[in-house]
Amino acid sequence: MITVVYGYEREERRDLFEEMFRQRKQVFVDEKKWDLKITDGEFEIDEYDRDDTVYVCSLRPDGSLAGSVRLLNTLTDHMANGPFKEMFPELTVRSPTIWEATRFAVPDDPRIQPNGVSRAACEIMLGTCLFGLEHGVSQLIAIYEAPMARVYRKCGVRHYVLGRHRSAEAGSIHFALGEVSRQLEASIREATGLTPVETVVEAAE
Repeated sequence: MITVVYGYEREERRDLFEEMFRQRKQVFVDEKKWDLKITDGEFEIDEYDRDDTVYVCSLRPDGSLAGSVRLLNTLTDHMANGPFKEMFPELTVRSPTIWEATRFAVPDDPRIQPNGVSRAACEIMLGTCLFGLEHGVSQLIAIYEAPMARVYRKCGVRHYVLGRHRSAEAGSIHFALGEVSRQLEASIREATGLTPVETVVEAAE
């Protein structure tokens, strides 16, 4: 199931947020070995996890968290204009209708869709698109490791690579921009096998 939660709900939905930050530590620090700040020895939380931050989550049938992604409006402080600015100094994106997707984390989900991608990852792709359609988002930017491009393709997500960065420390990194549209929704559904009965549950309601 796809659900959307907001940063200001952190106290109200403490268990979900703690599991999300715990999964992010597992994926980005324990597995990828990124040098990130760790809180209380088990949570990956940074200055972009604010009250106005949006999180698209995939929940298992039992309600537990399977994975998540973080969304930030580019009019606010965001990672492309912060820690990634040194990698892409020539690229600046600021618009109320363009959002940034970061911290895509699916630690382990054995449920595989027909496209060979985990259900959690597929639901996060679809949920991000549906959130955008419902909230006037015209485009999304994402800075991701090059191998992630294969997952995007398998999920029917088309985008433009605006910049590429390569270094011994970071590997190959892409800066991408993609349109949010009903055509994108249809492409994701066709590629992933997620039917229109999938809905976004606004946790704040």
